[in-house]
Amino acid sequence: MTLAKSFSAQWLASAYGAAVSILLTFLFARLLGPKIFGNYNYLLTLASLYAILQDGGFRTLIFRELTSPTFQEIKNSLVSLSLGHNILVTSTGILILIFLPLKDSFLLILAIFSFGLATTTTSFSSQLKGEGMFAAEAQWRIMTRTLGALGVLTFIFIFTPSIQTILGGTILGYSIALSLRPANCKLKILFKKLNPLIYKSLGSLLIIDIATLIYFKIDIVMLRHLGSGLEEVGFYSSGSRLLEGLIFMHLPFATVLFREMRTRIHRPNEFTSYILKLFFFSIASPIVIIPIGWFFSKEIILLCYGPDFMGASPLLKLLLISFFFMIPNLVLTQVTLASDREYFYAKITCLAAFTNIGLNLYLIPTMGAKGAAIGTILTEGLVMFLIGGGIMLSHRKAGLK
Repeated sequence: MTLAKSFSAQWLASAYGAAVSILLTFLFARLLGPKIFGNYNYLLTLASLYAILQDGGFRTLIFRELTSPTFQEIKNSLVSLSLGHNILVTSTGILILIFLPLKDSFLLILAIFSFGLATTTTSFSSQLKGEGMFAAEAQWRIMTRTLGALGVLTFIFIFTPSIQTILGGTILGYSIALSLRPANCKLKILFKKLNPLIYKSLGSLLIIDIATLIYFKIDIVMLRHLGSGLEEVGFYSSGSRLLEGLIFMHLPFATVLFREMRTRIHRPNEFTSYILKLFFFSIASPIVIIPIGWFFSKEIILLCYGPDFMGASPLLKLLLISFFFMIPNLVLTQVTLASDREYFYAKITCLAAFTNIGLNLYLIPTMGAKGAAIGTILTEGLVMFLIGGGIMLSHRKAGLK
């Protein structure tokens, strides 16, 4: 499949997934109201932090190793190993919540279980993309998103709309999707001790995922405890969900090009020229989107969420500024992972996570949700500066040699 066809298939799947996710978000917000919607996003953020452990770094490792293997001995068993890891971590999390009941523990159990199923679907996605089957992977993603949405809509129609209803419907949809998985995606579970070098690579990828999610999502958790209440969390979440939809639309750009970067890594001059073009191209989209969002923020919030969420309009304006850094950061992230520099990227994301937490601790108590948005802008800018600077420095050193 040509690069253009691969990109088209991936973009279509991502555009469809983003559209479904955003439309469901609008529906949930209108059905639940700002406070319950805020609590829903708070619980989902907690579960998504645990989902990083459920994935364990396997998603990226599967894609990378099937594209161009570094660890030949586990290439054909990575998906099975990831499923075994997922089951262990998911079961552990559920047992902890059963024996150490917390507030909303049942909802967290449902959320963790649904993320466990979602992690399995993404393992199969990584397998298909790593094998170069971008069209098949796009079809798989469209099917899982459709069945997930239909499961939620069915539960909402049958039962009273609630957080429990949404999570239950999600579990139903993903369970059906996994029963209809592609023929080459086997639900084979494997538990095996791995080479220490593999654990090191997985550890770096896991740290990257944890730190990235912390600096991208921890603001919702901190806003819940340091801000003025769940309504403010609901306003902030509504703006950040729109931003996530925009980012999701750009993921195929990074995903498809990762494979191209990986195949060019041993041709330094060609690789450097290629990533510079991609970086400057990635700036074009934010330059167009940000002004539109700024001028029509009130209309966008009113159309999407209704009059109860108008408090999200100024937050959306602030969050859109961070979008200028986020899309170039997608490209820079793929560069580091394609060139086996996950340890370098792990250090950057850890620094970004600590920076974002510090900014939130300082800004949220006095500025509330606006402070959280400013913290996001500064953190994303720092990430772009550090990764871009690190890549330029390494290539300059390579040129001197």
